[in-house]
Amino acid sequence: MNKELIEQTLTKAGIALPPIIKSLIESSIDRNYVFACEDEFNKLPPSEIQKTYWKEIIYRAHWAATSSLIRTKKWLDACNSAIEGENYIAFCSSMRGLLESTTDAYSALGSVPLTLAEVSAHIAKALQGNELKSVVISEELEDALIHFIFARKLSKNEKAPKSHNAKTASSMIDELDSANLPFKNFYSDLCQIVHPAAQSIDWLINEQDGVYTIAEPKDIDLIKSISGKYQSCIEQLILYPTNISIFIYQVINELPVPELVNTYAKSINSSASPLHEKINRAFTESREKFGS
Repeated sequence: MNKELIEQTLTKAGIALPPIIKSLIESSIDRNYVFACEDEFNKLPPSEIQKTYWKEIIYRAHWAATSSLIRTKKWLDACNSAIEGENYIAFCSSMRGLLESTTDAYSALGSVPLTLAEVSAHIAKALQGNELKSVVISEELEDALIHFIFARKLSKNEKAPKSHNAKTASSMIDELDSANLPFKNFYSDLCQIVHPAAQSIDWLINEQDGVYTIAEPKDIDLIKSISGKYQSCIEQLILYPTNISIFIYQVINELPVPELVNTYAKSINSSASPLHEKINRAFTESREKFGS
């Protein structure tokens, strides 16, 4: 691997984060998730309902964090292959996939770690089978996790919960787009290359004094050009899904679900992130609210 070239195109994050992603995945795969069917759930005694409800929420959060990381790794692998193979179209296609994948993770999972931390003391009591003073549910959390795992494009006459209906790529990109991070423009440029539009073949043509020639394309120069234009976006496309999954794992690590502990996430110091302080505060406030 040409590290200098990878850093030029995928930023320093493209060098630093893949080994971390790999270690996080290795520390989270091959876990078993068991869910009660609706009839079984409805027959549970009151003392077991909250335990089952929150265990299944935690399972879905772990499932989502792990699958998001694997998907991110696969898209990064594809980007790397396109760079090393000097294939401009493959790079744009893979980068577009990474962009859609990241915006999906950000939209669906971005609030998950903090929301779990806010009710962590109640979750811990429920999972341990302790007496509960109240029933706590989170429809927002349920819908976010179900949307990430199960959402798809529904057929016209298909009946399904709203959480199963996939958001459009444009609506998710809007959530991240800003003047400093022009994801909409980046996505548009990538689509113009990947889709059968004029831009998908313009880069093959040289023109001089009204004479047009199809020449051997210099793919790597084109890859450097588009990646150089959107360096800030590319960096965040790698950072966002990685950090979200790390925080989900770190919150789960604090709960009594030993079968889901991610040992590698324990070794990561996240204190530089503003979200780290928010999560710590949420843990404290949860203990004050629900008791420890």
